[in-house]
Amino acid sequence: MHVRYLQYCLPIFFCFLVASCKQPAQVAPATSQPGEQVAVASPSPSPTPPRPSGPIEFTDVTNEAGIRFKHNSGAFGKKYLPETIGAGGAFLDYDNDGWQDILLINSMDWPDNKKRKSFPALYHNNKDGTFTDVTHQAGLGVEMYGIGVAVADYDNDGNVDIYITCVGPNHLFRNLGGGKFANVTARAGVGDPGFSTSAAWFDYDNDGKLDRFVGNYVE
Repeated sequence: MHVRYLQYCLPIFFCFLVASCKQPAQVAPATSQPGEQVAVASPSPSPTPPRPSGPIEFTDVTNEAGIRFKHNSGAFGKKYLPETIGAGGAFLDYDNDGWQDILLINSMDWPDNKKRKSFPALYHNNKDGTFTDVTHQAGLGVEMYGIGVAVADYDNDGNVDIYITCVGPNHLFRNLGGGKFANVTARAGVGDPGFSTSAAWFDYDNDGKLDRFVGNYVE
């Protein structure tokens, strides 16, 4: 009987012994190897502010801002094509004071109906919502039949320069700093005598210096 009892009890005892000897597997903490980046959960993005409800309205503050510019197309009944195009403008911080100034391009009377002089207009930002006309003191009081404008720092001196496309010779004004420009058209060889409309500055060959593309209209 004792033999039969042991015959039944020994297997059960052995099972309990094996189970008690098993230890739970230990999970080694993750360690990063030298030079290995550990991914960190990025913070949740800030909630997007709600869009304003209702229509967005603009208010004409031209007079309050001190803008007195008037475009002169030179029209006097002949209906020349350039009269229908209008002229361009640009925002630029020409004096590096951190405030955007305004440049407005003007045309002029045709040679066979010359009655008045017209100039582009450079308005300096007074930082209070108003502007002051500084065209002549900045060196931009040059008569031309202007059409478009492209602004950029073409000589990498930290000052934004101006290129104006025209009917007749275009004009390149280099920013000398201190609120002054110099007409360097002839020296730069960019006075295209045709009918230029638009222009763009870009570095087409990646040499770190801006190049210029000019779109001409009809002959």
